[in-house]
Amino acid sequence: MDDLLHDRFNITTTDFVAALKRLPALRPWATSLTEDEARLLDDADFAEDHDAHVAAATEVAGQMASLTVTAFTAKEVAVGLGVTAARVRQKRLAGELWAISDGPRWIFPVMQFETNAHGVPTRQVRGLDQVFKALPAGLHPVAIAGFLSTPQADLLRSRALTPVEWLRAGGDIDAAVAAAANVDWYTA
Repeated sequence: MDDLLHDRFNITTTDFVAALKRLPALRPWATSLTEDEARLLDDADFAEDHDAHVAAATEVAGQMASLTVTAFTAKEVAVGLGVTAARVRQKRLAGELWAISDGPRWIFPVMQFETNAHGVPTRQVRGLDQVFKALPAGLHPVAIAGFLSTPQADLLRSRALTPVEWLRAGGDIDAAVAAAANVDWYTA
């Protein structure tokens, strides 16, 4: 298990267990189908996969653990960006910095920052503050990370680029904002 978690997510078993504890409690009744709905899906050859939920939850927990283990604290962000902790809090509340609640504190995923040779944040990737504001409120951190690290058809050079690649390469900020606003989050 340790090797699998390290190879797949670059995390430890302890990190994975901590991420599992952050997942919401299952509510099977919230996704129950009526007999007619189940029959309709069965007739259309959509077989029930009992392991699919476990696989999906494991994937999300692993990605979440990876995001949280590598994230910066508010103090690290403040020191790295040369601003006060109050300014970091203001930028988080304004939706300009992406933060994940980690119990009583907030942590900031590393993928939104330029870092120096020592892994210290030196600035936020140009334009991400505007991209974050274009994302729907309440998105799961794994959905945000997925968007930022998935090539977008609207961000095209010689190939489709991820929003982070696009912005780091000097791409138009408005195009990245439009890509964020145009995602169909219900089918993505």
